[in-house]
Amino acid sequence: MKIEKILGYDVHRKKVKNINLRINQNMEVYISAPLNLHSSYIENFIRSKEEWIKKVLNKVENAKSQQKEYEYITGEIHKLAGKEYVLKVRTGNVNRVSLNRETSEILLVTNSENVENKKKIMDKWYFECARKLFPDVVDKWLKILGESIEHLSIKPMKTRWGSCNYNKRYINLNTELVKRTPFEIEYVVLHELAHLKYPNHGKGFYNYVENYMPNYKKAEKMLNAKHYY
Repeated sequence: MKIEKILGYDVHRKKVKNINLRINQNMEVYISAPLNLHSSYIENFIRSKEEWIKKVLNKVENAKSQQKEYEYITGEIHKLAGKEYVLKVRTGNVNRVSLNRETSEILLVTNSENVENKKKIMDKWYFECARKLFPDVVDKWLKILGESIEHLSIKPMKTRWGSCNYNKRYINLNTELVKRTPFEIEYVVLHELAHLKYPNHGKGFYNYVENYMPNYKKAEKMLNAKHYY
C-alpha cells in the first residue's frame, strides 16, 4: 500500500475495487482507491464529495463552538455514563463530589465560588470515575478479542475519544468519554483495540470491528453528534 497526496487529501492506494471515503470518529478524512486507477478519476471523485465533507466537518465544529460552557451552579445538568444528573452546589470546608443515583443528583461541595476551581474539582471526580470504569471495559474486550496491552492511559484529549500506539501496545482513552453512554464507551474501546491488529482505517479494520459490533456505525454517529463532550 502507498499513500498519494491528491487535492490535499491522503489517498491510500491498495487492493480495492472502488474508491472509498470515510470520516472517522476523530473527524479525519480517510480515502482509499485502487492501485492502478488514474489520479484524474480520484480527483473528480474527491471534487464531487468536497461539499459533503465540508458540510459534515462544519456541522461538528459549529456544534462544538455553540456548546454552552459550564458555570458549575445548582440546577445545571451534568452527565455520567450517558445519564443526566442535576448538579447541587454547596459550600463546605472540604472539596468533594458525590453521586446520588436515587435522586439523580451530583453534589459538589466546595470552599470556593471560583468557576475554575469548581471545574478542577469536577474534572478530578470525573477522572476517578473513568479510572474505575474504563479498565473493566478494556479487560472485557481484551478477553473477547484475545489481545493484550502493555499500558492503559486515561487523560484529557482535545480532539479524540481515544488512541492506540500499536507498536508499544498502549491504549489512551479520553477522560471525557466517561460522560458518554456505555454503548459509546464500549465502541471506542473496541475501536482502539482493533488497531492492535489493523493500524489503519482500511476495509479490514472496519470488517473486524463490525464482526464484533454490527451496529458500530450507530455509536460513531452518537459520538459525533451535537455535543462533543
